[in-house]
Amino acid sequence: MSFVIDIFVWLLIETIFGFILYSTGCLVLKAFTFGRYKIQFKDFSAYKGSKAKKVNLIMLLGLSFYISLIVLIAYLNN
Repeated sequence: MSFVIDIFVWLLIETIFGFILYSTGCLVLKAFTFGRYKIQFKDFSAYKGSKAKKVNLIMLLGLSFYISLIVLIAYLNN
């Protein structure tokens, strides 16, 4: 029973972090292109339904944003 609960918790965490990375990637992409790149921002239920290649690339952009933010903060603290 513990195994089932662990799987459920990790799937929930993965979905939440995936949506946060996706939304950050959308906002970064719109900011860098000054709104010219037309991307349809999906809500949470539509995000869960679409795991396309474009969504994964946007999530990678969001992840790289957070990584660069952490590196910048670490650099400024030294």
